[in-house]
Amino acid sequence: MWPRFGIKIGNSTLCIAHVKSDGKPEVIANKQGDRNSQACLLWDGAEEIECGLTAKQKMATRPKQAVANSFQLLMPQELGTQRLATAIKELPCHYDTLSHTFQLKCQIYDDKSDETKENMHELTSFEVQVALFCAELELARQYHVGDKKPIVVLSIPCYYPKSAWRELARAAEKAGFHVAQIVTEPTAAILAYGIGEQQDATEVINSNGESKDITQYILTIKCGGLNSHFAWYAVRDGLYTQLSAYGPFDIGGKHFTDELVQFICEEFKRKYKLDPHESRRSLAKIRNAATSCKHILTTLPSTQIYIDSLMDGVDFNAQMSRARFESLIQPVINTFMQTLNDCVERALTEHTEIRVINSIVLLGATMRIPKLQAAIAARFPDAQLHLNISADEVVAIGCARQATFLHTPLEQDLLATEERIYVEEDLLIWHGNDEANAKVLIGKGTALPRKVNLELKQDKVSEGNCSVIRVRAGEKVNEVSLEGVTPANNGIYRIEADIDCKQVGAESIRTPRLRIRVL
Repeated sequence: MWPRFGIKIGNSTLCIAHVKSDGKPEVIANKQGDRNSQACLLWDGAEEIECGLTAKQKMATRPKQAVANSFQLLMPQELGTQRLATAIKELPCHYDTLSHTFQLKCQIYDDKSDETKENMHELTSFEVQVALFCAELELARQYHVGDKKPIVVLSIPCYYPKSAWRELARAAEKAGFHVAQIVTEPTAAILAYGIGEQQDATEVINSNGESKDITQYILTIKCGGLNSHFAWYAVRDGLYTQLSAYGPFDIGGKHFTDELVQFICEEFKRKYKLDPHESRRSLAKIRNAATSCKHILTTLPSTQIYIDSLMDGVDFNAQMSRARFESLIQPVINTFMQTLNDCVERALTEHTEIRVINSIVLLGATMRIPKLQAAIAARFPDAQLHLNISADEVVAIGCARQATFLHTPLEQDLLATEERIYVEEDLLIWHGNDEANAKVLIGKGTALPRKVNLELKQDKVSEGNCSVIRVRAGEKVNEVSLEGVTPANNGIYRIEADIDCKQVGAESIRTPRLRIRVL
């Protein structure tokens, strides 16, 4: 059963994390030492198909033989005309909208006829995802031995149709994984940090002994390779409830890269009087260099941009500092923040219960840009900004953590959701006859089942004639005998209570059932 795996698959990159029996998740690096693999595929014109970094590097010179940004076309029939057209623009190869296939083409020399002929290979989006999952399976095999399929939890954007969930699982299963569950990307990101999983029972009680709302409100902000997405969650007792989701918006890493591409083109034209826009191959080389530069500047203050034989045999070489890059991308950041502000205002209007943003979780490789992180931190100064886990790895780690919570991963229903029961009134507990000294055992709105440990002071007034602890649930009062039990020297009873709900037929009665032990 161990290890278990979590996979994030997107338009630009894939990431796989594993968890051994000790419960600690780790991202698996690929052969190049990268913790994220490129979601690219290249056909060699015959039988071979390459995936990953080598495919992306060769895509600059052989774009018609490559597939990239394919995940958005997992279920093309479900996309509207505009979204389909936008998705096709991001493809290096030709896409047939009737058969919904990627058509890879290359020129092959035929010895017999002494002519160059065009060879074509068609792939569906499903087949592309299978090939990418097979590449991730090779990484998983480093830690998984035996004949059984590795157990995996997958992520998917929350705006994808439900039909895409099954299609994604089917692709992973065909590649050789056993898909135990699929979770949305924002949910996986929150899971990675374990927000709200462990809450002390004392957190639900204020200084006056009354129950208080311990719900946390989380804002997840995703900026991936092509688009952005925002989601609001309410978290209480380890239960994650999505309140609202907005997107996708056409602002992503591509637009940050475009600013750098434009800068390189202008610099090259200014120095050498050559326009790279006239050559598709030159633009592809520039885009690869700009993407690499963008990622390096997320961790280093400067880097060198070098492009061999950019155009007409002329090389390009320039120094790029983080400050200069940040000045180039400032307009894109402004657009992104304006879109985010609009969504925040909408969410606060639609959900009046949201009075404060407790935490912000970032996901997507583009969210690693320090300037973008700083803009979000400045916009939400009172919220906790989670940055401990790299934004391009957080979803895979969250999926891997979710895999550890599945007791029967071979029997999971991909789309199952569990209904939670909540306490409708405060449960009060006290010793003796004076209910005025009651403490809140669990507060209104607490999810069941729940275990609580607390200390209860002996009622001195009733000491001589009372040997019971009383618990009130609504109008009903339960009594627990203290016969044979003596409190500690300071008159304290240590209480352990298990609270769940009675079952009548197939329905849960919301009257709590108590099991109390005096330790």
